[in-house]
Amino acid sequence: MKDCLTDTLISFSKIRVNALLFALSFCLMLCQETGAQTDSLHLELRETVFVGREHNSSIKKVKGDFLSVDIKQIQNLPKILGNTDPLSFIRMLPGVQTGSEYDSGINIQGCDNAHNDFSLAGVPVFGVTHLFGLFSVFNPSHYKAMTFSPSSISGVSSNRLGGMIRMELPDTLAEKVNGEISVGLMSSQGTVGVKTGRKSFLHLSARHSYLNMLYGPWLKVGDDPIRYSFGDYNLTWHFSPGQNDRIWIDFYTGNDKASMGADKYNLGLSALWGNLVSSLHWEHKGEGHTLDQTLFFSDFFSEVLFEQSPASMTVNSGIAAAGYKAKLNWRNFCFGADMTGYRAMPQHPHHLELHVDNHDMEVQYGLETDIWAEYTHEFQHNISLTAGLNASLFISPEREVFPALSPLVKLSWNGYRNGRLSLSYGLQTQYLFQVGISNIGLPMDFWFLAGNHSSPQSAHSATLNYRVDLFGGALALSMDAYYKYMYNQVEYKGDVFDMIMSKYDLDNYLLKGTGHNFGVNVMLHKQSGRFTGWISYSLGRALRAFDHPDYTGFYPANHERIHDLSAVASYDMDKWNFAGNFVVSSGRPFTAPEAFYITSGSIITKYGEHNACRLRPYIRLDVSVNRAFIKNEKMENGINLSVYNVLARKNEVMWRLHVNDDSYAYRPLSFFLVLMPSISYYHKF
Repeated sequence: MKDCLTDTLISFSKIRVNALLFALSFCLMLCQETGAQTDSLHLELRETVFVGREHNSSIKKVKGDFLSVDIKQIQNLPKILGNTDPLSFIRMLPGVQTGSEYDSGINIQGCDNAHNDFSLAGVPVFGVTHLFGLFSVFNPSHYKAMTFSPSSISGVSSNRLGGMIRMELPDTLAEKVNGEISVGLMSSQGTVGVKTGRKSFLHLSARHSYLNMLYGPWLKVGDDPIRYSFGDYNLTWHFSPGQNDRIWIDFYTGNDKASMGADKYNLGLSALWGNLVSSLHWEHKGEGHTLDQTLFFSDFFSEVLFEQSPASMTVNSGIAAAGYKAKLNWRNFCFGADMTGYRAMPQHPHHLELHVDNHDMEVQYGLETDIWAEYTHEFQHNISLTAGLNASLFISPEREVFPALSPLVKLSWNGYRNGRLSLSYGLQTQYLFQVGISNIGLPMDFWFLAGNHSSPQSAHSATLNYRVDLFGGALALSMDAYYKYMYNQVEYKGDVFDMIMSKYDLDNYLLKGTGHNFGVNVMLHKQSGRFTGWISYSLGRALRAFDHPDYTGFYPANHERIHDLSAVASYDMDKWNFAGNFVVSSGRPFTAPEAFYITSGSIITKYGEHNACRLRPYIRLDVSVNRAFIKNEKMENGINLSVYNVLARKNEVMWRLHVNDDSYAYRPLSFFLVLMPSISYYHKF
């Protein structure tokens, strides 16, 4: 059984990374328009005052490189199977990549997905995607905005090596009932806001899918059918007892269910995973200061079941966090203190019929505390300096203590050649790890804590950024270069059967080493008029080196795409809106099989050099049309028609063993969504 399962699930465990592929160059111009039309795509960079003439700009200067996205303004972008998604918007920005449609991760400036800080108003969320990574757990109709930063050195309060994506809670006390309903071919969702008192408001959202009803014939991995559903639910209660105080109670729960049958080996696979997040927020504004406090709990769980007669097995994992956060803004200072307790359960295999239950990997408990401060000083000639320090302490599951100091320094020149030039450096520390045996969006990646298995991760990061407005603000040009050297990186060298069929010991399958990311990003943004959008290009490397005889020197990380070109456009005509996005990127690296042979009825595969091949370049074009029937201050309704992957390109996601009678071959496997249209009706009130 092991051999059959091993070959059938080869795509879950053997795909790795390497080699160069020179891809493309571009030359595109966005047409310039004049006038004072409302932006279709709104990007707002906050906190720094731009020196020069004011203009109708959707991008403004910021301190800390934080990007604020108005959720309402991304509704016009092409929808994925009828759903607008905030993370899909983020993926179109320079320096942000995802491995494939199947890949649930987001890679920012070459970092792993686990290096990112995903949060609901500062509360960590560990599982952020639905439908194998096609879109996120963040229902856009429930949130007011999204804050994004490509680098963790933009703030000292987050112990992560990568970027930051934060969903902002609704904070309005409307005088009447408001909401939104959307009905599509794949899912439906509804959001309603009701007044619960003179000073309080309640926001409720629900979303559920019925994917297999219409898309069932196309839902396949190779020839294997897939059954899939998801649902998520939000509740946010906003209370303003006085002019200077605000209180939020927030709750989120959601889960995914997936199953896949493989007729060749009579193999069945099913999975259940999801999140539970709850929090209490209090914001107090005094004279010259603002105090934010948060109590929170966040839990992610997963269970994967493999079935093949006469045996079946489960693999469970999860992570939970509970804690307290406080932040004080006072004049040019920002202070904070965080305390978070963790409970992690790495992959826990259980063979049902054979009654093999591995208890070698016990539940892990850890405690992280942080005290941090940041100060900004304005000099003459529009020069500013920001300096910060984060002092953290982590108590590992083995009661080992890991202290760390993470400094931050940033120098900005607002007005350099009519733009803004900034240079920043930071040292980050991270106490959480995530590794896995899958690249396809199933919950087969697991979390564990720093300790005896691996010391805390750390990274030296440097970023150089320049941004300037052109043609009176009609266009904005931004360029940045980054470098990050990372210590104590890990990668899981094994597959599900290494855990199930033998004595499971995490240390035996963890590769430990270093990594470095570097690259450049360029974006040209058309930020006013009826026609808005941007084009961006990224050139980057994400290299890793591990201490193992099969892994010599630095090789590309699993998610590395050397070249990445993205274009987004939206044209607004009052009740009509036309939008599209286009992506071209280098193929993802993998380890290719060189040969295989059969012995004792089992297929044995010999693999070539680690990370020596790449899949074909990734290409995708999506288009969307919105038609509003009624559009005024009180109400809006209409329909959306979107087409995902208009070019019907079969983008490769992995190589898989193909068995046909007595013939055996490894072939590339493409994604099931090829030219997928969708239509949805929406009503806002």
